[in-house]
Amino acid sequence: MKVVGVIGAGASGLCATRHILASEELTPIVWEQSSQIGGTWRVSKDVGTDSRGFPVHSSMYESLRTDLPKLIMKFPDFEFPSTVESFAHHTAVLKYLEDYADHFKLHPYIKLGHHVENVAVVESDEGPPSWAVTVKDLSTGVVSTVTCDALLICNGHFSTPQKPHIEGIEDFKGQQIHSHDYREPSPYTDSKVIILGAGASGLDILMEVSTVAKEFPSLLSSLQMSNKVQA
Repeated sequence: MKVVGVIGAGASGLCATRHILASEELTPIVWEQSSQIGGTWRVSKDVGTDSRGFPVHSSMYESLRTDLPKLIMKFPDFEFPSTVESFAHHTAVLKYLEDYADHFKLHPYIKLGHHVENVAVVESDEGPPSWAVTVKDLSTGVVSTVTCDALLICNGHFSTPQKPHIEGIEDFKGQQIHSHDYREPSPYTDSKVIILGAGASGLDILMEVSTVAKEFPSLLSSLQMSNKVQA
C-alpha cells in the first residue's frame, strides 16, 4: 500500500482524496492547517493573520455568490441539491464540500489543525524517491515527519493578495485595502471610495459599497489604468 500525502482539505484536496481512495493500492494522509475543511469557501472575519499567526487564506466576503453556475462548479460524481440556486451563495458551496466529504467518508484521513512546515525529497537506491513531510500538530505543538510515496499540494493560492505596483499609491494617506480583506460594506459608510479593477470581486464590491458610500464609488478597470499610464 502506497501512501499519498495531500496538503490542504479545500475543494481540490477533498477531490484528490476521494480519488486516491478509489484505488486499492493507495491510502491518503491529508493535512489541513485550519480546524475545519472547506478551504477558501469558509468565511473568516479575520484579515491579515488569524489567531495562530498564519495568513488568512479565504478571500470570501459575506454576500459572495459563485460567478459560474452550479452545473459547472460541481464534481462530476456528486450533485448539488436541487434546492440550491444556479449561482450559489458561498455557504451552499461550503455545505456541498462538507456533504462531499461525508458521502465519500473522507474525514478519517484528514488531520485538522496540522501545519506542514517542510517538505523534502528522500532519494533511494532501491526505487523511486519519496517525500519526507514535516508536520506540526497545532493543538499540541508536537512536530513529526511522515514519509509519503507521492505528494499533492492542494493548499491554493488565495492567502497572498496580488498587489500591482501603482506609481504614487504610497502617497495616498487614506485607507487602502485589497479585496482579499473585504468582508462587508459598513466600514465604508459615508466614505469616498475608488475601486481599482473591474473583475468579479471589483464589481461585487462596487455594488455593495455604493449603498453606503458618500457618493457612488469610482471604478477603474485595468484598461483605464493602462490608458492613464500611456498618456
